[in-house]
Amino acid sequence: MSPVTSHVTHGQSPLRTVQVLGGGNAGSSAHVRSLTAGLIARGVRVTVCAPEHVDRAYGFTAAGAEHVHVPRSSDPVSVAALRTACAGADLVHAHGLHASFRAALALSGRPTPLVVTWHNHTHADGPRAHLLRLLERRAVKAATVVLGTTSELVDRARRRGARDARLAAVAVPRPHTAPARP
Repeated sequence: MSPVTSHVTHGQSPLRTVQVLGGGNAGSSAHVRSLTAGLIARGVRVTVCAPEHVDRAYGFTAAGAEHVHVPRSSDPVSVAALRTACAGADLVHAHGLHASFRAALALSGRPTPLVVTWHNHTHADGPRAHLLRLLERRAVKAATVVLGTTSELVDRARRRGARDARLAAVAVPRPHTAPARP
């Protein structure tokens, strides 16, 4: 596989991707920080949609991304902010179930490809289990491809109706700061 570049040639604009995070758990946030740095190094414009505290903790703007504050909420104002941020994107990549569901709502009626990555298993009991299945189904059916960090998550996405579900092992990058010396 050859590396992807997005250097401006023949008057074309560079590719633009939007990374969508929910509450910003450590694994998915570190993964997005790593993706962001790699994409920017290859000339891709990156927008990260996440709560403000997540950008402060993981430094997406320090890596060269544009940060758009989008609260972890599915209310109409948050979904509208996400829809605006995704306008003109070549690809949207949502990390986690909540972010995937909100991205699916925001992209409704648009041809923008949606990549969904499930980093961990979400569990609910009783009536919430039914709601969880509905959210999962809506997210995977909107996705062009679903990436799961375990084979269990890939199987779950397929059971929920994913057209294309693949295993994508995600390694958490090493911290950017050196550990304290004894």
